[in-house]
Formats: sequence, C-alpha cells, structure tokens
Amino acid sequence: MDNNIQLPTWLQEQDVSTLAALATDYWRQVETQLTWWLQQQHSETASEAILNLLAWERGINRIPGESLDMFGKRVQLAHINAIDAGSKQGLERIFKRLGFGVVVNERLPEFDWDQLQLAISEADFAEYQPFIMEIIENYGRTCRRYVLNASSNTTTVEAVGLVDFKKEVAK
Repeated sequence: MDNNIQLPTWLQEQDVSTLAALATDYWRQVETQLTWWLQQQHSETASEAILNLLAWERGINRIPGESLDMFGKRVQLAHINAIDAGSKQGLERIFKRLGFGVVVNERLPEFDWDQLQLAISEADFAEYQPFIMEIIENYGRTCRRYVLNASSNTTTVEAVGLVDFKKEVAK
C-alpha cells in the first residue's frame, strides 16, 4: 500500500502524518474484514463452524468419528467429485482423491448387468467402511447395485528338498 498519501494543506506537518497513518490502518482493517470470507472458503483453513456451513452448502455429511482433516478434504473435493459422479472412471478417481485404493469392475459375467464390483483391500475396508458407504451413497449411480469385494494379501513360503526313502535303516 502506498504510504505517500496527499492530504489537504491546511493541516500541520505532524497532523498530516498522524492522519495518514490512521487512514492507512483503517483501510487495512477494512481490507482484512472484506477478505476474511474468501479465506474461509478454503476448507483447509476454515474454522470448524464455517467448515460445517460449507459442508451443508455442498451436500456433505460428516461421518461419526471422522477427523477434521478428512472432513475438510471431502468438503474441498465436493464439486470435482460431483462432476465425476456416475461413471466407472469417475468413481475410481473419487476414491483415489480421497486416498482409497479401489478398483471398480462392471459387467462381470458372474454378476447381474446392473451390479458394479468394488475391489478393495480388507484392511482399508475395515478401517474406512463408513467412508466407502458414504461415497457410494453420494456419488454412485442410483440405478446400480454395488458389490464390495474385500481381499487380503497373504504370503506363503514353500520349501523344496530331496528326501531319500531308499536308504535302509541300520539294524
């Protein structure tokens, strides 16, 4: 902001600089108050009360036990997720944005034509089940049914060796 404010000449020198400092401070406060709402529009910097208003405005429900960070992320991504809603690729992008590794399969031979299979790891499903259900409810197609397929990774160890059964036991 320019501090070289030109004021009327009938004021004394000290009065001019005092009035200029007061005017500068006043307009900075006005600018701060006017831009406050713009700063609150960003869900990562908004207070919890404002975040709840933004969530209501964007049609996002807070899940019981949901962290404020995850709630803010879902509120922040609500518009782009709404654009992606309804398609297989869009649903995969929604899950990816929220940090879930989900694969969406459709038109599988063992399922009815209107069923989508969501393949997710068992650990993620156990931890994030309420989120997954909320995402499906908000962004899934209403004319589709969803089948959740939770899988777990296991490791197996195989040993290979030679056993000689022909050897006679000494008597």
